[in-house]
Amino acid sequence: MQKIGFEKKSEIENTLDYVVAYLSKDIEGVLKNLEERTDFPQYVMMDLAFRFGFIVQEGTDEQVVRYIQLGRRAEQQAATPQLAGLIREYMDRYEAELNDRKTYAGIRGRVTRERMNEVNLYKVEDGKECLIATSKVSRDGWYGFTFQPERKGFYTVGGKERLDRIRLYMKPGDQGEVNFPEDTIVITVRNTPENLLLARWETMMIPVRERVDNLKYALFDYRDFFPYFMDFLPQAREFQEKLTFRDETFARLVKQTIDFDLDYYAFRILNALKAGKDTFKPSRPTPADYPAYYETIISRDKLTDASVLEQPYGYDYLQRYTTFALAKEGEKDNLSNRLKWLPDDLLKAEIVLWYAERCRTYENYQKILGEYGSFLTTENHRERMNAVSARLYQGKKGEMAADFTYPDRNGKLVSLSDFRGKVVLVDVWATWCGPCRAEIPHLVKLEKEMEGKDVVFIGVSIDQKKDHRKWLEVLEQEGLSGVQLFAGVSPQIMKDYKFTTIPRFMVFDREGKVVTTNSPRPSSPELKKLLEKLLNSGL
Repeated sequence: MQKIGFEKKSEIENTLDYVVAYLSKDIEGVLKNLEERTDFPQYVMMDLAFRFGFIVQEGTDEQVVRYIQLGRRAEQQAATPQLAGLIREYMDRYEAELNDRKTYAGIRGRVTRERMNEVNLYKVEDGKECLIATSKVSRDGWYGFTFQPERKGFYTVGGKERLDRIRLYMKPGDQGEVNFPEDTIVITVRNTPENLLLARWETMMIPVRERVDNLKYALFDYRDFFPYFMDFLPQAREFQEKLTFRDETFARLVKQTIDFDLDYYAFRILNALKAGKDTFKPSRPTPADYPAYYETIISRDKLTDASVLEQPYGYDYLQRYTTFALAKEGEKDNLSNRLKWLPDDLLKAEIVLWYAERCRTYENYQKILGEYGSFLTTENHRERMNAVSARLYQGKKGEMAADFTYPDRNGKLVSLSDFRGKVVLVDVWATWCGPCRAEIPHLVKLEKEMEGKDVVFIGVSIDQKKDHRKWLEVLEQEGLSGVQLFAGVSPQIMKDYKFTTIPRFMVFDREGKVVTTNSPRPSSPELKKLLEKLLNSGL
């Protein structure tokens, strides 16, 4: 009787197919050939270990996973422990590379633009571009970055001038290509469909960006630009309305980006016109000359979340937005009025920081901190305010104290300024510091002697984070009460008060002013005399 169906391929046919696929680097052909096999011949096992690195380098993540699974099968079938160990070593290595691919991202490209000798990579943080890395352009015109995205979101790549940079949406595992020919920027993106979509919008915006940047050189004035911008708006809105993407979250982000981009460059037009007022074309518009778009650009309930800070210009956007809003409504330009235009507290914090960073005196900084410090809730906010404090603070007797904020033993954030109205003794110490530990019995004794008086004892530990539990144990063992804070290694308090050794004892009066930043230690009777003198003087 004749057999109906397909005959199983012979080993010779299998081998021929395998060799052809291998020699032509047909990844899918190699994988399918091996997946059809029940047992692996010796030569296949050797190939799996030594000769298929190109699969890891050129294959998709799914193909690399299949390849590693085949290698694990071969490891189990290996005739000797030595061969099994060899295959296992290679598969472990390839698995690590695959994990890295899922963790890391890459951007590379070609530069043929004159005088562009390096390319910069920036991450977007709190609405600003922060430099991550710089790549020198090779002799044959190539540059490249491999980096770990902290989160999926916008990055920018390009030259030092903003006009020479392009925005990319990167996440772990993405590989992007951005080329810089002489006159424009070309995005070629591998494995990142998000950027293919984003690139279409970036390309549409290039003429707008160029015109805004050229306005400050007075190459033309608002009568040239406003009609162009209004003609561009319908194109932008049509692109926005027709935009579809399988990832709805990303689609919303791009639509939001279009709104922010249009607003931002509308604001920048006005600033560029001001910058060019004394050059070739001094003509400047009055509000009556503004296109209708400017009537819809501001609203007190517009910025209801902090999403604008995901944009590389977000910090700048807030300044321009509030400046335009105050001018349009005829309101006085001050911090309080600017904050009224920002419903979201994180956005309020950025404007508070903007004002603080422009302070020229420590007193003005302290005033802003006292009135608006409640908006500064994140670690990044505190670091930036501490940097302002360190720049302005002199630490002289009679000056306002440099404030600090650290978590207590229960994790609650506590600040020096919380104890305004009381005399304060600050002890900066660590559990590993012998001289610090030697002062503890004297400090505990002094606390008991001053109990019931208007004085606060604050301990600030500079132990490493890994020693947090040990710090808690020492507090318990030594009977340390008072306010105990954990600052960690090299904290801002040491930079502000300009000391590098511990223990360090500092005293502040009821008004929050410096009495001394290097007081006697508790083991000296002079410290108690100093505290009592302050209490009796009413200072």
